Amino acid sequence: MIPALVVAASSFPAFLMARSFARQQPRLATLLRLAALAMLAGGAGLAWAAGDETRTLAVAVVLALAINGLGIFILFDYLRRRGPR
Repeated sequence: MIPALVVAASSFPAFLMARSFARQQPRLATLLRLAALAMLAGGAGLAWAAGDETRTLAVAVVLALAINGLGIFILFDYLRRRGPR
């Protein structure tokens, strides 16, 4: 249960960052909120897995894909807004 709580608690900084970016960069804020929701869902999934290795692995893979996919979108958004230099 502790890993599920740690994963869920790690979503709070993303929510705080999303709030701070909400006015100036709403798209980035939305992506950060989605990443935080994915972490909350990952924590709930780990709690659901309850130590079953197959379920835990499935939750970990889905969480990794979701977070890394959103991270790539955030990176592309940043690079697009930065423009050519």
